[in-house]
Amino acid sequence: MRQSKRIGIVLPVGPNDGPAALDTLDSALHYAGASRVIVVVDDTGGQGEFARRAEMMSADITVIPAPPRAPGGYGGLWVKIAAGYRWLLERFAPEVILRFDVDALLIGSGLADRAMEKFAADPKVGVIGSYRIAADGGVRDWSWGARMLRIESGPLGLRYPSMRTSHRRLLGMARPNGYVYGEHALGGGYIHRLKLADAIHARGWWDMPSLAPSRLGEDMIMGLLTVAAGYRTTDFGRPADPMAMRWRGLPAHPDELLAKGKLLTHSVRFWGDLREEEIRSIFRAARTREKDEQNSFVPQRNGQP
Repeated sequence: MRQSKRIGIVLPVGPNDGPAALDTLDSALHYAGASRVIVVVDDTGGQGEFARRAEMMSADITVIPAPPRAPGGYGGLWVKIAAGYRWLLERFAPEVILRFDVDALLIGSGLADRAMEKFAADPKVGVIGSYRIAADGGVRDWSWGARMLRIESGPLGLRYPSMRTSHRRLLGMARPNGYVYGEHALGGGYIHRLKLADAIHARGWWDMPSLAPSRLGEDMIMGLLTVAAGYRTTDFGRPADPMAMRWRGLPAHPDELLAKGKLLTHSVRFWGDLREEEIRSIFRAARTREKDEQNSFVPQRNGQP
C-alpha cells in the first residue's frame, strides 16, 4: 500500500550538478512542508559523495541511479525523469508532484496548497506551470517543439523506428482530445496532479526507453502524454501566479521575486549582471532568516514566555 504525502518531488541531477543540487534540495526541504518525499535521479549512479550528502540531509530524500542511455537533455532527460516518477508512484501517493531542475528553487511556502486549489477548480487539468503565458505576460512559443514532433513522427523519424511508433501512437490518442502540436509547460518546473501521473503509470508510459533518441524537450513529451491520457495543461506561471519561470535566467531580480511572494522560480543561472552563486546566496539568506526566526520562537505557556 502506498504512503500518502502532500507533495512528491522529482529532481534530475547531472554529473557536475552536485553543489547546486544540494542547495536546491535545501530549498525544497525548507519550503515544501513536512508531508513530502523527494526522489533524486542521479547521473553518477546514486552511490557517490553527492548521493551520500543528499540523503544525509533528510530521511525524505532518496537518490536513485539514472537509467542507462539517458544522457543530457531532450528524450534522454525524459527517460531519466520518468524513472523518478516510476520509483515515486510505486511507493507513494502524493497529492501533487513537482518536477523541477537543479537550476530552479523553491523560494516560498505553500506551493502544494496553491496547486491543490488550482487542480480542484478543474478536474481535467493534469499539469500546471508556465504554459501559454510567460512570467512577463508574453505568449510562449511552441513552434520549435511542433516542428520537431512533425519531423520525428513523419518519414524522417524512420531513423529511429521505435521512437516514431511511440510518437504516432501517442498522437493518435492526443489529437482527438484537442492536442496542439508542441504544447507544454516549461520544463524548469511543473506540477502533476496525482490522477494524471497514475494514469500515465497505469498505461506503462513512464517506461518508454524508445523516446530516448527524441530531440523533443522532455517537457514537450510531457505535454503530449498529458493530452494523450485525457488531461490538459494550464497556466500557473503568469505574472500574478506563484511560479516565476523563464527558460534562461530569472524573470526578475531575486529581491523582487521574494517581495512579490513567488514560490518557485527558474532559472537561477543569471539575472542581469548577477550570476548563479550570487543569486543563490540571496535566496539562501532569505531561507536562513526564516530558519532563524522559526528557531528563535518559543511558545508561551499560561501567558508566560
